[in-house]
Amino acid sequence: MTVGPSSPSGPSGSGAPTGSAAPAEPVGELCGRVDVLCRAAAAHLPPGGPVAAALAAVRQRLAEPGVRIAVGGRMNAGKSTLVNALLGRRLAATGATECTTLVAWFRGGVQNRLEVRRTDGRRYHVPGRPGGGIPRDVTLLGSTREEIEEIVVETAGGRDPHRPWTLVDTPGMDTLSGLDGVALRALGAADALLYVMPHPGAGDAEALESLRRQAHDRMTALNVVGVLSRIDELGDGTGDPWPRARRVAATYTTRLTGLLSGVVPVAGLLAQTALGEEFTEADAALLRRLATAPRDDLGRALYSPQEFLDWPDGPLDAAGRARVLDLLGCYGTGAAVDAVRTLADPGARALLTALRTASGVDALLDEIRERFVAAADRLRAAAALGLIDEAARTALADGAPAPAARRALDELRAGVAALRRHPLLRQTELAPALADFAAGRLRLSEPDTESLLRLATGATTSACLGLPEPSAGTTGPDPSRAARTAAEAAARWRELESGPSRVLRRHARTARELCEELYFRAAAP
Repeated sequence: MTVGPSSPSGPSGSGAPTGSAAPAEPVGELCGRVDVLCRAAAAHLPPGGPVAAALAAVRQRLAEPGVRIAVGGRMNAGKSTLVNALLGRRLAATGATECTTLVAWFRGGVQNRLEVRRTDGRRYHVPGRPGGGIPRDVTLLGSTREEIEEIVVETAGGRDPHRPWTLVDTPGMDTLSGLDGVALRALGAADALLYVMPHPGAGDAEALESLRRQAHDRMTALNVVGVLSRIDELGDGTGDPWPRARRVAATYTTRLTGLLSGVVPVAGLLAQTALGEEFTEADAALLRRLATAPRDDLGRALYSPQEFLDWPDGPLDAAGRARVLDLLGCYGTGAAVDAVRTLADPGARALLTALRTASGVDALLDEIRERFVAAADRLRAAAALGLIDEAARTALADGAPAPAARRALDELRAGVAALRRHPLLRQTELAPALADFAAGRLRLSEPDTESLLRLATGATTSACLGLPEPSAGTTGPDPSRAARTAAEAAARWRELESGPSRVLRRHARTARELCEELYFRAAAP
């Protein structure tokens, strides 16, 4: 949780913090250049006006040290459990309660408390539940569900350098069917999305397409990763779920190409416990006792949660069985017992390491770091430029600004256009191409599809061109090789520009211009 004392999002969705302190220096080269544009324009704009306010909000956002990640999906997909795993603490409310229908932001602070933001604009703090986090009972928040806009969860301890992100837990997609403004603004304020799926199906493509449209086309494979959240429920619920989980993830990565960059399988409940703070030596002792049961008896008891809870002659009493099931679920309990039987010293520390491996969460963390954290400068700058351009365009269209203000707005928009020509920002122009591909409106061969995805989602020049990443101590790919590869890619997209499809011609032109930009940068002395 990386946000400092400023709030991550206001009820207006502007992202403006509640404090009034001047923003810190932005993080990243591109964000720094956007900040320069904002400061130059603000000096010539009326203070307190809508554009000045928008620029101030953008500067505050750019000063945040971490990328904002929304966690979304359909109802009961396991979103809040995944949020808890990524936070390393049980802070998000889980289960079917009114609190799980609220938009919730999570940030570090100096104490455990909740900020409740009401629909009437009033804000107040209430204590968090013991250990911090959201209570299951909405009445403890001091307002009814209908009166609450969103909540901000503060936790003592400040920023965690191992988790360089701010998370927002959004309600299930079924509650977004009515275009819930709060949830949509939260999505719009995020830089990236983890889309959680317990059992992928045709409805997920429709849900992702809906999310993309509602987020003004910003959510595509550029900044969306899918999570297969309940791998233990695939198939008949018995045996090793991982082979099937990997096949399902690969299938839906292909089917949802353009809408997300990939699907990562995770045992969500197991990840929540493995990365959290609740598992103790007493819990390890429960598992060691459970490991004394005959394998066949334990296997039958773990067929379902109710079978396990009703197991009359097992080695644990009812309270012990309930505790183990709450922490691990049936699959996790079986995995933990297997670890007990193989580890030389099955204490809490060793078991947590084994459970973390069994959860598959490290693959998701790697994907988050590669797709979101490494690309944070690009993702945040692109979102900021969109907000700036929209504010300036609206101001020019709605009124008659003074000559100095008009010049500042014109120069601001020109600066935005110039900065968007940077290759890593030009990638955002390929988002519509990814959306059209996902919807079947853009048809490409397999090699051209792979080329488009590399161009749109690569975080470096090498990644965009499909070249090996440079070795340690070097600043980039071999310039001559990069220039040659970019020129070849530009030539291929130029061929596609002459195709019969208007959709293909439009997107091929964007891809060709990006390749040419990469060529000129590589070929420059």
